[in-house]
Formats: sequence, C-alpha cells, structure tokens
Amino acid sequence: MESTSTCPLCGSSGKHDLSGRDLMFGGNKRYDYDRCTVCGLVYLTPAPTFEEIADFYPDSYSIYTEPKQPHFSRRARQTLKHRMGYHHLDIENERRLLDRMRPYRPVPNVIPYVPNGRTLDIGTGNGENLLRLKSIGWHCQGVEFNAKAVEICRNNGLDVFHGDLASAAFESNSFDFVTAHHLLEHVPNPHELLAEIARITRPGGRVLIRTPNSGSLGRSLFGEYWFANEVPRHLMLYNRDNLNRLANEHGLQTESVDIPVKPKILLRSLDYKMNNTGTPSENKSALKWLAKLYIPLALLTSRGDELAVLYRKN
Repeated sequence: MESTSTCPLCGSSGKHDLSGRDLMFGGNKRYDYDRCTVCGLVYLTPAPTFEEIADFYPDSYSIYTEPKQPHFSRRARQTLKHRMGYHHLDIENERRLLDRMRPYRPVPNVIPYVPNGRTLDIGTGNGENLLRLKSIGWHCQGVEFNAKAVEICRNNGLDVFHGDLASAAFESNSFDFVTAHHLLEHVPNPHELLAEIARITRPGGRVLIRTPNSGSLGRSLFGEYWFANEVPRHLMLYNRDNLNRLANEHGLQTESVDIPVKPKILLRSLDYKMNNTGTPSENKSALKWLAKLYIPLALLTSRGDELAVLYRKN
C-alpha cells in the first residue's frame, strides 16, 4: 500500500507497516499504521482527532483497581538500602550476614537515593508506583486523566492532579525524578510532552520512560496480532533509536537502556492469533512453560517487548 503520510517525530515520509483492528474490544474497523522511512517510528494514519481518540476508550477500558503492591519487597528494600543509598530504610529482622551473602537483585523503576527528592509520575494510574516510591522516602506527585484512577490515588493519600501534564503547570526545574510508564504510545504530540517533561525536570535529574518496543521479536512473529500494538489506542510505537532521538532533542541524554522480555505479551498475542475466547493462554501451564523459550531468543537479539530507558537532563 502506498502512503503519503508525514512522520510526527522527524517529519519524513512514511510507508505502510500494517493494518489492524481493535482486538481488545472486538471492533471491526480497520486502522492503518505507517512506518517512517528515516527514523522507523510506527504511527497511526491518518492522525485521529482528539474526539476520535476519546472514542477509542470505551467505559469498560477503565481497568483501575486498588493497588496490590504498594510497597517494595523485603529483598528489594535490601538492595535499595545497601546498593542504592537508601540507608534510612529500616528492614525488620535483617539477618546481616546471610542477607549480604545473597546476590542483590536489580530494582526497576527506581534511581539512587536523592535527599528530599521530588518525583512525578505522569499517567500514574492507580498510584501503585508512586506509593512504592513514597514508602522509601520520595516526595511524590502524580498526573492522571482518568477520574476513577485519581479517586483511588487520593483515597490512598497521594497528591495527584486530574488532567494532562501541561494543564498541571508545574514550575520549571521542580522534580528530581520524572516517570512515564506506558504513556508515550498514547500521546499524539510526543514533542510537546517531552519538552514539558524536560522543562519541569531539574538539571541533573532523571526521566524514566517505559513503552512497547516496535522492534520486538514478538511483533515480528505476530504482526497485527501482537498484543502490545493495542490498535487503535497506541497511536505510536517506538524503537530504541527513535525514542532516544526524541528525548535527546529535548536535552535528555540517554543514561541506560533496558529491553525486558514479557512472556505474557507473547501468550496474549497467541490468544489473539488463535481467536481464543476460552481459558487465557497465560493460565495454561504447558503454554507458560513453552513461552519461557521465547525469553532467551528475545534477550540474545535485544528484541524484548518493552523499552525502559533512563535519561538525565543536561
């Protein structure tokens, strides 16, 4: 299929990548995605209006429930205390010799301790991530568009603004740590979002972005049935290079890149491909075991299902 679309990231031309429909809610309408011929961004075309985007989210899309894990595990807290500078943490019945002999596990979504550090979570959902950060000493704020999610956050004592980031109008250089978990792919104006994130982040502060990886092995295997496509709510899909390009243009320098593998995405993609409406594949032991074979393949080729990139503001 020919296309004359313009990439919303770099302004180059795009060509057809795939067509798909809303598999999550059983829609029949087909949506087209192009891939930029220069930066590789995958994006919905034609670009939807804000009214159309709102219609992509039916009432049943509200998946927010009470936080289930508002605290870090004991083992994660040990890593935070002994390896990441959170010396103030009090770990009950810590067996120092035995605990120090055990290997420390990485703790995702956290940066080393910042005294009196302020953090902002954009698209905070039910606030679970913020509650964990609050439990280890961060001064936390959030931004969330969904009214139900905001209610849950506030009921749990979190300071969360109801609306979008621009409307929150935070002061410049306000936060030491800004996070956006699976938000960027839903945003029609990525340059505006990253510019605002850079503005409110303090010099030397960090920004963590998590988003699906358009270069994943799973997407190449399943095409339009890849679960993380989430047609049409995911307006854009990024790879490592164009995500870094976007952030770097706004003064955010790449500090670390993680490309984790998510077997559950593979299993949910299989359900889409097989039109499985019965027991989900992720609840079947045999399939869960087979999905583990996917992990080393994706890791060895650096083609995991998600990008988790940490940036530092100049």
